[in-house]
This record gives sequence, structure tokens and C-alpha cells, in this order.
Amino acid sequence: MHGWVEGMEEHPAFHWGRANGWAILTMTEVLDVLPENYPGRDKVMELYKAHARGLAALQSGEGFWHQLLDRNDSYLETSATAIYVYCFSRGINKGWLDPLAYGPVALLGWQAVATQINEKGQVEGTCVGTGMAFDPAFYCYRPVNVYAAHGYGPVVWAGVEIINLLGKQHPTMNDSAVQFYDTPPTTTEPIFGVEP
Repeated sequence: MHGWVEGMEEHPAFHWGRANGWAILTMTEVLDVLPENYPGRDKVMELYKAHARGLAALQSGEGFWHQLLDRNDSYLETSATAIYVYCFSRGINKGWLDPLAYGPVALLGWQAVATQINEKGQVEGTCVGTGMAFDPAFYCYRPVNVYAAHGYGPVVWAGVEIINLLGKQHPTMNDSAVQFYDTPPTTTEPIFGVEP
């Protein structure tokens, strides 16, 4: 949720996309540097995987995530989507997330983000800086702007990590869905199972 006000009994309960992005990005970066045997690493990994699972369930059919994650009446937002694409792809590339479960999510997200890079190389659809608020309209009507600088880094990170992902995995249409394989499939026929 976005925000905590000391002294309030009821706290704001808005699941803002980019705030969730900063949270999962932080866990991704921490996991990248924590030694495997570091005390507490398992707890961070557990939180990271739970957050990834929750976010994946909220992806729109277009590949984006909404400005307010659980509000389909809020607009589709680019910077949060790019952050999630980076974190999912990084997680797959590091062996933390299952490519079969999260590869299609990351790839669909990247395809959505790529539609927001205009002919000038600007990133469209990024919400401007956003403080905390107490009503959904505040988030739903925050403007987007190509000069919202916090959209550019995540798009570059996401692109780099997708390139790395596609260098390691082999996404293939399997019957009617994209599946990720460790090695290139040797058939053009529909594949209905995955053998270890």
C-alpha cells in the first residue's frame, strides 16, 4: 500500500503501481548482493516471490499494470510495468523465479512497454511524481508526462534484462500459449507437456 501516517488509526489503502515497483525492485537488488548463506536471505526471498506472485496476478490483458494495481478503472502505467518486467526477468535470469510461470508475464509486459517508446525515443505513459493521498481519484487523475524522468531508467533496465532472458530461454508458441524452454524445441508440432 502507498503510505503510512503515524498517529492514524486507519491508514491509506491504495496499491499504487510504482510504489509496489520500488518495493520489489529493492528486494531484487538486495537479493542480488546478499550472500546465499546470509541470515534472513530466505525471508527476503519469500517476500520477493510472494510479491511477484501477487503482481503477476494483476497484469492486464494488454501486458501493463494499472496505476492502482487493483483498480481496473485506473489507467495503464508504463514505469511500474517496466520495473516489474525488470524484476521478473532478473528473477528468472538469476534462477529465483520459474521461467514457465513468469517468462510469459515478463515478455507480455515488455511488449506493452515497447509500445510506449515514441519516435523521438521518449517514454510515454509514465505518471509524474506522486505524493500520498487519501482518495482513489488523486491517483487515477495524476498526469502522465514524457519528461517524468523516473520512467526512463526502468525501461532501459527492463530492455537489458529481457535481452539477457531471451539469450538464455527459448520462448515458443506451444499450442496457443507462449512457453519458455531451456533448450530450443525440436518440433513445430504443439507441445502439451514439459519434461524435466
